[in-house]
Amino acid sequence: MKRVHWILVVLIAIELGMLGVTLKRRVARQTTLPSVDWSEIRELERKVVTGKSETWARLAAAYRTFGLFPQAEYCYRQVHRLSPGDRGYLYYWAECFDLMGQTAEASKLYRQIIDEKLTAPLGDQTVSYCWLNIGQDRLREENLPAAIDALKKAQGIPKAKFLLSRLLIRSGKSDQAVVLLDQLLRDHPQVGEYHQMKSWAEAELGNTDQAQDSYDRSLRAPQPISKWDPTYQEVLRRRKAMGSEAWHEKSRMLETQGQLAEAANWSRKAVDAFWAEDRVQQLAKLELLTGNPRQAVALAEDCVRRVGASAQTLDIIGVASANLGDYEKARRSWERAIEIEPTPNLFQKLAELSRMRGDSREVQRYQALEQYQLGKQAWLTNDLVTARAHLEKATSMFDGHAHSWFYLGETLRLLGDSSGAEAAYQRCLRINPDHGRALRGLERLKKSGRN
Repeated sequence: MKRVHWILVVLIAIELGMLGVTLKRRVARQTTLPSVDWSEIRELERKVVTGKSETWARLAAAYRTFGLFPQAEYCYRQVHRLSPGDRGYLYYWAECFDLMGQTAEASKLYRQIIDEKLTAPLGDQTVSYCWLNIGQDRLREENLPAAIDALKKAQGIPKAKFLLSRLLIRSGKSDQAVVLLDQLLRDHPQVGEYHQMKSWAEAELGNTDQAQDSYDRSLRAPQPISKWDPTYQEVLRRRKAMGSEAWHEKSRMLETQGQLAEAANWSRKAVDAFWAEDRVQQLAKLELLTGNPRQAVALAEDCVRRVGASAQTLDIIGVASANLGDYEKARRSWERAIEIEPTPNLFQKLAELSRMRGDSREVQRYQALEQYQLGKQAWLTNDLVTARAHLEKATSMFDGHAHSWFYLGETLRLLGDSSGAEAAYQRCLRINPDHGRALRGLERLKKSGRN
């Protein structure tokens, strides 16, 4: 196998291993309505015994998994009729009402759970989540005072504090919001939305510098806020264990165990049952890893035709094309992928192709852009020392990339190197005089120097 092939096989294992984690477009847009495999639900329906509440509860859980909330609500009514003393279903029943927009009915059940101090299904946090959900119901009804009152009672739930801080800002109580957000940031310093909300609160209080600092920190905090309560994780687990989704998950599990041929068989079965982009990407990756690059290209190009190009799909086409010896097609695919989602790995592949062509200047440019991406990723996670090392490499290898100089300036400013930051901003502006963020960086340096 040629040297480039060995390199690309290693790179595909690194880059495409994330395909199962990043699911941006779960269901493909198709010209015909895709069929749905209801066989497991139909089997549960057949097993329902009219007088046994546990069979109704199992069917309700399956309906919730597929988003059939009116059907699930009906089942919970049967559970309530047959086993009113078993309160474990009340929270799920209330959720069904919420998801159907029947907030008053949902809140009645949440209050019943609170009054009875029930712990199912979320243990000690059940009551707090009930208050959170009541607060959200009042928000949907635009009843701000009642929403604030309920959210204050949702003790220990970060989402409740976050929503409450937003309502306090809207109510002219930004000072109280800052206290709540500081509490959240002590425990979750990498959640960007907390920093962003604090920026708004400080701005409302007239604290311009603190607002700017919080906004800047939001750019370097990559962790998203959690939008789901624990019951949603239960739904996801159940969904992954049912029907074609279970076959897709089995394929991914077998891949991690190195059983690639068997993984490909299960992946093919999942795709045949229900076409979705992430499933086809998984199958294309396995075809590539089992020595079938032509089939990998065909599958990936079908994805592009159906749902448009994504960086992951184009990456597969690039790697498969390189394995087939079509290096020009590989280059075009990776360059398109970079336009969508630039990653260090893509620049590394393009550098390798340039090395094969003997274009040392392009090799250095791509390697510099790889270092830039690594530096930017470190900057976005607030790892400023690592960011500085990568960005200094990037600017030394390729002097003409404005963004590398800008992020180096930002990094040096945050590390306290004002003179170095100023020089980096100035170099950025010589390349791109209209780089607004570099101009803003210089203004902040001048302002901090005056202070």
